[in-house]
Amino acid sequence: MEESFFWIYHKLSDLERNGLLRELPPPFEYYDVSRGTFYGKEFLVFCSNDYLGMTRKHEVLEELRNSVEVSGSGASRLVSGNFKAHRDFEEFISSEVFELKDKGVLLFNSGWSANVGVISALADDKSEIFSDELNHASIIDGCRLSKAKVTVFPHLDMNFLEDSLSRSSAKFKLVVVDSVFSMDGDIAPLKDIRYLCDKYGACMYVDEAHAFGVFGEKGRGLCEEKGVEPDIALFTLSKAVGLYGAFVLAPKRVLDYLKSTARSFIFATAIPPYICRAAVVSIRIIMREPETRKKLWNNVSFLLGKMKQKLKVDLRTSSQIVPFIIGDEIRTLQVSQLLFEKGIFVRGIRYPSVPRGTARLRITVSAAHSPEEIERFTEELSKVMEEVVR
Repeated sequence: MEESFFWIYHKLSDLERNGLLRELPPPFEYYDVSRGTFYGKEFLVFCSNDYLGMTRKHEVLEELRNSVEVSGSGASRLVSGNFKAHRDFEEFISSEVFELKDKGVLLFNSGWSANVGVISALADDKSEIFSDELNHASIIDGCRLSKAKVTVFPHLDMNFLEDSLSRSSAKFKLVVVDSVFSMDGDIAPLKDIRYLCDKYGACMYVDEAHAFGVFGEKGRGLCEEKGVEPDIALFTLSKAVGLYGAFVLAPKRVLDYLKSTARSFIFATAIPPYICRAAVVSIRIIMREPETRKKLWNNVSFLLGKMKQKLKVDLRTSSQIVPFIIGDEIRTLQVSQLLFEKGIFVRGIRYPSVPRGTARLRITVSAAHSPEEIERFTEELSKVMEEVVR
C-alpha cells in the first residue's frame, strides 16, 4: 500500500528540503482579535484578516447565538437549501448597502468558490481572460478551470494590458484584478483598468476581498472610494466582516446565467442561514461606525512609523497589509518562530503564496490593536532581526 505513494513522499521530501512544507499553527484556545492564547500563554496576533475586530463584536455574536437555533441549510439552494435568510441578505446588500438598480446579488460559500465558479462559468473557448500576475490563487484556479485563453500580465502593467487587449479577437474579454493585493498590500489602478475595458469592450471583474469594510466612505470597497463601477465585483464576508462566505454583484441576467452554470454554486450545500443573519448585523455596524476604519488607518500609520524608527525600513503600503520581505524561505520561518517564542504570532509567507525569493512576514494590523501592542511588536521584531542577521 505504501509503495503506491512513493512519488508523493518524494515530493514531500522536496518540500521539506526547500523549507516549503506547510504545517498548521497551534489551535487558538482563546482569540480576541489582537490577542490569542496558545498552550495557556497569551500572544499578540499580527497576521489575522479580522481587520475591524468584528469576530468579537457583541451584536454579531448575539445574532449568531439567536439564529443558530433556527436551521442549517442541508442542500444546494437550487434544491431545498434556499432559505429566507439567503434572500434577505441578498436584498439587504442590493438595497441598503449598494443601492443597486440594474444589478443583483448572488451568495457563494466563500471567496474561493465564487472566483472559481464565476470565472470558469463566464469564460469559454471563445473567450480571453486577462489576469494580473499577483492575483489571488482562487482567480488563478478559476482561469485554469475555464476553457478560455489566459493572458497573465505583469503586475499592474497597464501598457502590457492595453497591448494585449488591442490584439485580442475573443468574443468575450474578461479583465480580472484584485483591488487590494493580499500579499503585497498594494492597490490596483482601477480607473485605468475601467478606461481600458471600455476602450476595448472588455468586462471588468474586481475582487474586493481585502477592501470590503475597509475602503470607501461606508466601507463598500476600493471601487467606491475611487469612483469606479466594475461590471462584476466579488466581496467576502470572511475578512473585515468577520464571518464566512462571499457574494457577487453583477447584471441580473448574468446572475441568471451563473445560477445555471457556476458549478461551485450549483453543487455546493448553501451557506448556513445564521451566517447570513449575522453578516447583515456586522455590515450594518461597519457602515454606521466610520471611526473603526479611522482607528485602523491610524494604527497602520503608527506601525509604519515604528518600523521605520526601530528597524530602519521605510515600508510602503496602500492598505492594512504590510509586507516585511526577508527573501529566504528558511530564514523567514526562523524569524516567525523566534517571534512566536517571544509571544508574538505572525506567520511566514513563502512560495507559492508569493514569488520565489520574496518570502516575508505578512503583517496585518487591526482596529483592535493598541499603540502599546504595536510598539511591543516592532521592538521584538527589531531584536529578532538583529539576532538572525548576526
